Amino acid sequence: MNNNPRTKKLIRVAMIGVCIVVLIVFAFAIGKRLKTKREQENRISSMSQTVSEIEEQNSRIQETIDNGDNESYIEQVAREDYNYVKPEERVYYDSDD
Repeated sequence: MNNNPRTKKLIRVAMIGVCIVVLIVFAFAIGKRLKTKREQENRISSMSQTVSEIEEQNSRIQETIDNGDNESYIEQVAREDYNYVKPEERVYYDSDD
């Protein structure tokens, strides 16, 4: 091996250059993983919110199913949602609203 100071300096510069390149590649790899992790966490959060909304909707549907045979509930829904009235019944509405 040549003990020339210029060769040693060149080897040292080459090693530093290789180390810098390796660090840059490593930094990009970590950055990509962090970005992927962040995207997955956002998807999980969004899906959790969707699950909560669907569970709430399911509970409302189950309540409707459970009350489907209840005659007073059916009458209440018919009156409130469909404006049904009993025969010979008069309904007055407040027009000030």
